[in-house]
Amino acid sequence: MKGEQEKQFNQDVESYRKALLYHARIRDWETFKAKAGRMFDYVEAIEYSELQRRFFTNFNIVLLVLIVIVIALFKVDFAVSPELVRLKNAMVLAGLGVSSFELYFYVDYRIYVRVKTSRYAERRQRFIRNIEKDFRDYVLEVERKAA
Repeated sequence: MKGEQEKQFNQDVESYRKALLYHARIRDWETFKAKAGRMFDYVEAIEYSELQRRFFTNFNIVLLVLIVIVIALFKVDFAVSPELVRLKNAMVLAGLGVSSFELYFYVDYRIYVRVKTSRYAERRQRFIRNIEKDFRDYVLEVERKAA
């Protein structure tokens, strides 16, 4: 995440925190739950976009290496020298390795995203429940100290 985006994200999360604290203090738990749900959605959207950006950055670099290997295999005449034949074999093995890594990387990313999105509603409800419990405990503690 870039510096300016990170500052904006931190400011947004801080404003959500302040709003949640306000609604917890006035004991408006329905609005609290709605805002906590929006906070979860916001954080998840930012996390997904950052994950996607990092994935495609790495994916494109590895794909570029693979393209360079394939172009070299087709453009270079390896029959000129016996040492180039060994280089060709090394390049073919490197290409296979890069292709395997790229495929694994892509499949692993897709599975991760699918699992994460399939459990979205469950994770959202758990997040709201946990943050509500934390803020209820905080409000009770503040009231006890004030009394």
